[in-house]
Amino acid sequence: MATRHSAKTAALAMIWTLLATACSTALVPTPIATAPPPSPSSAAPTQVPVSPTASAQPSTAVPSGLPALSNGPIEPGRYVFMVENSCSDPPLDCPAPATPPPSVTLEVTVPAGYSALGGFPVIARDTASGTGGPDGGALVLGWTNYPVGLNSDPCLPTDHVIPDIRFGPTVDEFVDAVLAHPELDITEPRDVELGGHRGQFFSLTGPSEITGCNNWRPWDPGFFVQGPDNHWDVWVIDVDGFRVLIVTEYFPGTPETVKTELREMVDSIKFVP
Repeated sequence: MATRHSAKTAALAMIWTLLATACSTALVPTPIATAPPPSPSSAAPTQVPVSPTASAQPSTAVPSGLPALSNGPIEPGRYVFMVENSCSDPPLDCPAPATPPPSVTLEVTVPAGYSALGGFPVIARDTASGTGGPDGGALVLGWTNYPVGLNSDPCLPTDHVIPDIRFGPTVDEFVDAVLAHPELDITEPRDVELGGHRGQFFSLTGPSEITGCNNWRPWDPGFFVQGPDNHWDVWVIDVDGFRVLIVTEYFPGTPETVKTELREMVDSIKFVP
């Protein structure tokens, strides 16, 4: 078992998994509101909140010949998804001289019982829980952008704040910053390979108590924990020089069969040149 790095405060007992190549976002089984999310108190969230201008629409051009993910319940099979990169995802923009990274196309195999919401890179359980507790779970296909930053206090008083911990665009810079963060409960990162590309993997566990937060968001652009004790498995992958985050999120009450399905979806991912 990996060694945990945790310096939780008493108020944050515990704390997926986006993509610093560019902004991406999330697909969920219920409509995503554009207004700031409600305070994640005792009620489990019914959606994965996103930055309001984020865009990750499936491309009409499908290089692999596979069908693109579309809104609603997903028929079991293999699909293509294009993570559209941008430098205009609040609260951070790319530095003035930066060139936006290219889009990243991937393939993924989806089992029965999942749903996708157009415009957001999340494949979630097609159940009442969706991405939330007590037994929900989802696969997030990239979500962060080039200038992603960490929040020194992830318990935010509002939907978004400007991240105050900044770092560079590489896999190692992101993972090192997360590892050094005293408020994040993560496992020891380890080297991995996903879809033919190398990177690092770690798990992050959200806090048990988040009633005092508008949302608990460790980095931005990115999503926030979907309820108390939300668990994220995070793959941080270098795809041709650009950092891509793949995350599975679930809860202590999520069935083992669902956790296995989420992991199998990750294992099925192939990045398309």
